[in-house]
Amino acid sequence: MENIKETPASKVLMKNCWIVCGPESSGSVFIAKVISFAIGHCDFFGEYSGYGYNNDVFCENLVLHRSLPYERPKQFQDTLIEEISAFSDQYERVNYVLTTRDMNCSIQSKIRRFGGSVKDAEEDYVKVAPFYARLVDDDACYIWSYESMLILGKPYFLRMYRFFGIESDFFPEFYDANNAYFRQGRFGRRVRASIRMVKHVLARAWKTVGGDRNGAS
Repeated sequence: MENIKETPASKVLMKNCWIVCGPESSGSVFIAKVISFAIGHCDFFGEYSGYGYNNDVFCENLVLHRSLPYERPKQFQDTLIEEISAFSDQYERVNYVLTTRDMNCSIQSKIRRFGGSVKDAEEDYVKVAPFYARLVDDDACYIWSYESMLILGKPYFLRMYRFFGIESDFFPEFYDANNAYFRQGRFGRRVRASIRMVKHVLARAWKTVGGDRNGAS
């Protein structure tokens, strides 16, 4: 696993860093690249691969991308939380981007890229659901939707920049990768059944977070 080289914490904190995460095949690599270029860290779009860190050491405008899970063997949120535990000692603000994508497309793309089964993908969603629920509850988190990007285009990118106070009008080229997965068939039905189960798990996780916030048991 790639690790950043730690530097002694300074009395003067750096202003911003970004942590981009989401389910595998949800567009998180793409958005990590967009953020890194829009904030001025990269000289050209794609200079940063979108994987891991955009720099070797802590710096202003650091970007870290981790899908959940990431790497093989799979690493989950506990590893990510431990990895970013030192960020608050280095930065005034730790920003988060949580990427989302239609589950049918995300799961089929994930299986095509990394192998495994629908059940494996289902179990991954269940494992990370509590982390996503708490991330959504963080005011420093922007929820990025792949489908909203397809519909809204440039204004959607500009909305994200305004949320983080990024001065940029960068609008990257992209295409609709969902089309290939919107088809009928036995596999598609299995994925949709899996999605229904996962949505129930996510709903319970959201309810738990809301209860904690409101003081409920």
